[in-house]
Amino acid sequence: MLLWITEGPKPVIKERYSDHIVDSAINYLDIKNIERKYSPLKLMTDSGAYTATRKGISLDPYKILEIQEKLRSDIYVPLDYPFTAEMTISEIQDRWKKTIENTRLWVEALNRKKDVMPIVHALGQQNLYETVKILSNIAGNADYMGFGTIMFTKDDIKGYLGDRRLSISFINALMEFIKVVKEEYGFKVHIAGFGSSPLTLYLAIYLGIDSVDSSGFRRRAAYGKILLPGKGERYVGRGDARFGITKLSSEDLQQIKECDCPICRTDPSLLWKSWRARAIHNEWVLKKTWLEGIRMARKDIEAYERYLDGIFEKSSLRYIWKYIKTNYRRIY
Repeated sequence: MLLWITEGPKPVIKERYSDHIVDSAINYLDIKNIERKYSPLKLMTDSGAYTATRKGISLDPYKILEIQEKLRSDIYVPLDYPFTAEMTISEIQDRWKKTIENTRLWVEALNRKKDVMPIVHALGQQNLYETVKILSNIAGNADYMGFGTIMFTKDDIKGYLGDRRLSISFINALMEFIKVVKEEYGFKVHIAGFGSSPLTLYLAIYLGIDSVDSSGFRRRAAYGKILLPGKGERYVGRGDARFGITKLSSEDLQQIKECDCPICRTDPSLLWKSWRARAIHNEWVLKKTWLEGIRMARKDIEAYERYLDGIFEKSSLRYIWKYIKTNYRRIY
């Protein structure tokens, strides 16, 4: 499984020669001289469709494609049109059609010489299968298909934009998506936003997801939060967080002392002072979780299950893990 780290016009780290990076074209709409400010191993560029939908911004497909080309993307994500709960069925159908049309535009504009990753939006199981079939015909050379807004009832879309909010309905849609995309059509699966915490990374590895990305390490840092290996987030202050505030315990402080990230090795006090320091620490924790999780799952999947039993025992996501463990048939 690949972990894509979010960067942008003001990167946390510039030299990323060994990192898979995801960026968004919407970050560059108001920049005249567009260029990357970082050096990635590989770059995936999305359109910024979720941000545009939340803010009510209309994006020009040709402008988005132009920005992606100027950034010298390796994987292009076409401008897609997510659904929201406020939309009528007619509006949802119209946005579904526009996503299909833009996928065709991207594939034709790039002459099949670049890797285009279609995004699947669907309402209902039948529509999911129909959409994957259509996109596979348009972009059959793609390595990945991305999970967009996929729900089996319109009510399930509520609260869907932004971070992946885990629920049974979301997990059911995700499991069905993995089944049809991987098993029936042979594409790899990319889930945006599913690598934002150690716990969702553990789940992604167990589910056999091929690719996830994460911007959560940056956002948590901005709110004065840090991640701890094998745990959730902790609040260290100097941020604007108004919810989800869990302060550091004595055990957490000891864990920071033993942390081997670039910040904690040199000056852990920076976690209380610097957004950038927190972001670097959080990224390191996610990468450590990712690598250790993959190693454990590959070595002994049953032992990995027992490990996750312990990890999720005290977590609010315990019911999600138990549901996945009971209902999911792993595809490798």
